[in-house]
Amino acid sequence: MPDFATTVLSIAMVFGPIIGYVDQYRLIIQKKSSAGFNSKTCAILLFANILRIFFWLGKRFDTTLLAQSIAMILAQLILLHIVVRYRHDPSPTTLYSNLEGGGNSSSSSLSSLLDEQLEAELDGRDTLDQPASKSRHCSLWQWHGLKRFWSWEHYLDYLNCLLIFTTVVGVLYLFLHRFSVFVEILGVLSLGIESTLPLPQCISNFMRKGTAGFSLLVLGSWFLGDSFKLFYFIHTHAPAQFDICGGIQLGIDTVIVFQFIFYSSLVQSWWEKKAARRQPLEDDQVPVLSDRPDI
Repeated sequence: MPDFATTVLSIAMVFGPIIGYVDQYRLIIQKKSSAGFNSKTCAILLFANILRIFFWLGKRFDTTLLAQSIAMILAQLILLHIVVRYRHDPSPTTLYSNLEGGGNSSSSSLSSLLDEQLEAELDGRDTLDQPASKSRHCSLWQWHGLKRFWSWEHYLDYLNCLLIFTTVVGVLYLFLHRFSVFVEILGVLSLGIESTLPLPQCISNFMRKGTAGFSLLVLGSWFLGDSFKLFYFIHTHAPAQFDICGGIQLGIDTVIVFQFIFYSSLVQSWWEKKAARRQPLEDDQVPVLSDRPDI
C-alpha cells in the first residue's frame, strides 16, 4: 500500500501541474486569441526546468522531479506554439474580441480597452497615456533587446533562444560540474526563476484591471499544485531551494486568487452600486455659497 501511494503521488507530481495548461490551450483555440495569457509564463517554466535538469545531473535528488521537468518542458513548448500562432493576427479586433463571451456592454468595453492597448504596443508605447516624446527613450530600451525579449514574431526564434541557453549551460556544466558550489548555484537559479512563475500574470492582471483570457483552471492548478508541491518537498526532504521556491510561488498564487475575486463582474457591479449610492450623499454635503457680498 505505501508503494502504491508513493506511485500515485509521483504521477500526480509529474502530470498534475500540466492539467491547467491544457485548459489554457483549449481556451486560446476556442477564442482564437492568446490575449490575457502572458507568454513570459512559458519562458519562466522553460528556463527554470532546463536549469533543474542540469541541477539534477549534479545533485541526484528525487527522480520524480526530473520527470516533472521533462514533462513541463514539452507542455510549455506546445503551449508556446499556440500562443505565438494566435498572438500575431494583424487585426486587434480578432485578437481581443469575445474574450469573456456574450455581447454585454462590459465585455465590449473591455475588448475596446484591450484593442487600444494592443495598438499602443504596436506603436512602441508602454501605456495609452504615455506622451509621444517618451517613445524615443523607449527605443533605446528596445534597441538593447530588453523590452522585446520573448516577444518575437516567429516560433523558431524562441526555439533558437532555448537552444542557445541550453548549449551555454551545458558547456558550463561540462567544465564546472565537479564544483559543488556551481551545482548549488544551478539549483538556486532554477528554483529562483520558477518562484517568479505567477508574477508576470499577476502584473498583467493588475495592469489590465481584469483577468479575462486567463484560464481559471490554470490558477487552480497553480494554487493547489504549489500547495501540494510544497508539502511534497517537505515530505521528501528535497533541497532547501525547493522549499523556498514553493513558498514564494504559493504567496503570489494567493494574490492572483484575490485578483480573480476583486476583478470579477459580481464584485465590480457591487462597487459601482456602492459608488452610485455614495454620490448623492456627497452632492448633498456640498456647501451652498451665499450670493450676498461680504461686508
